Amino acid sequence: MSSVSQETQEKKRHWPVPLTSQTSFIYKYLVQRPLEPVPDDANKLQISASSLESLTKHLTLPAAFIFALTRYYLPNGRGSRQIKIGDKTCHDTWYFLPVRVQVETVGTNPPANPPATTDDDDASQMNPFYKLHLPNVQRDIHRSCVGIFSRVESDSRRFTFVAFDFMHGRWPKVALEPKERIGDVLKRHAQSSDASFGREHCVHLVYLTSATRWWTNSLSSVNEQLIAYERRLQAELDRAGTTPESVLTELNRALHSIAAHLQRYLSELKSLRGIAADLSAGYDSVHKNDAEHGNEEASEQAARGFAQVLSQVDAAHELAVELEKKTQNILALLFNRIQISSDRLLVANGEAMQGILRAMQEDASLAQRMARESHRLAKEMKKDSIAMKTIAIVTMFFLPGATFATLLSMPFFSDNEWMGHASRFWIWVVFSVPSTAACFIFYSIWRKRAQKLVREAEDGLPLQGLPNIRQNGHVR
Repeated sequence: MSSVSQETQEKKRHWPVPLTSQTSFIYKYLVQRPLEPVPDDANKLQISASSLESLTKHLTLPAAFIFALTRYYLPNGRGSRQIKIGDKTCHDTWYFLPVRVQVETVGTNPPANPPATTDDDDASQMNPFYKLHLPNVQRDIHRSCVGIFSRVESDSRRFTFVAFDFMHGRWPKVALEPKERIGDVLKRHAQSSDASFGREHCVHLVYLTSATRWWTNSLSSVNEQLIAYERRLQAELDRAGTTPESVLTELNRALHSIAAHLQRYLSELKSLRGIAADLSAGYDSVHKNDAEHGNEEASEQAARGFAQVLSQVDAAHELAVELEKKTQNILALLFNRIQISSDRLLVANGEAMQGILRAMQEDASLAQRMARESHRLAKEMKKDSIAMKTIAIVTMFFLPGATFATLLSMPFFSDNEWMGHASRFWIWVVFSVPSTAACFIFYSIWRKRAQKLVREAEDGLPLQGLPNIRQNGHVR
């Protein structure tokens, strides 16, 4: 009996103790109504510097977690520690939960409901830290994170949870969903007869399951967009002609953007799985004594919950891997279409070039015929020139004599008895022979000068204003 009573007392000493929890949620400015005016600091956490300092001192927040809060937009790690605060032993855990949230694009929102966005419209789609626009699905995939700090005090059975939610204020339903679910869970535990210490894992599970669901929805939208791109490419492959370069460039840019984002998604999903695994291991480490003293149900429930979350994260990760391979396949299909368009364009250019060559050949034949005609015309002109020169020479030979014969036969001279005698023939000879010689000399000088001017014009030299140059280069 004594041994049994001692065992009973030992169990009562470790009997499940009610859980005391304290949860805090810090958000950006949440826009509850579409037309509600937004303050200038809406993109900042709605907590003052003094309040944050007081919270840091009260909870003794680790410096690594505070530093990560200032760089929440960058990838951050996770950590845990065991510290002594007074006579209490505290087990702290902190991490940044990576999430991807899908929201409607500008074209699908009514004017009274402005779109939720955290990025500039001109932000590069190739940057995986910016939003990913899915035009066919009419969704934007936005990146965000939730900084979470939790503390478990084993001695006092107290649980403290603080969440720094960096989601945009245009997503109030998404941002407030985990808080509402956590409130319902804690309320049910408080009302149940089994509200024992060790069930604080449900708070982490709420955020993990919500994040996993957001991830799955976002990846599903990416899958729908990839299917739309694939159908579009298949339609382009069925076309007989070439695809416009603008269409190929648009598809290439969009697919490379999705590929860049999927690579980042895989890293963040790997981080999400690591968070779930660390929380499961940390829970086992903190509550191993509770499981040994009759609180096995909470431990088993936590193990099942974390296992379920890990399976969901693995499923999302496998989906992301599948989408990455699908993107590569569509890119290969796109490159195939580009090659087909290039080949068709090359064939079309070849046919056009053949037409141009045929036209050039016809032009060459025509030019050859024109050259032959020009050569024949030149020969005829040369013959005409020789004939004209002959006529000119004959004219120069006969014209002076005929001119003087005509003059001497005029009545003025014919009535003169002295001039009318035949012995005065020498007078005609004296006038005709020098005149004919003078004409031939003038013609010879004029022809030489004309030929010289033609040669200078053909050589490209100015006809006037430059000194005459000899063949040896000296100036005359």
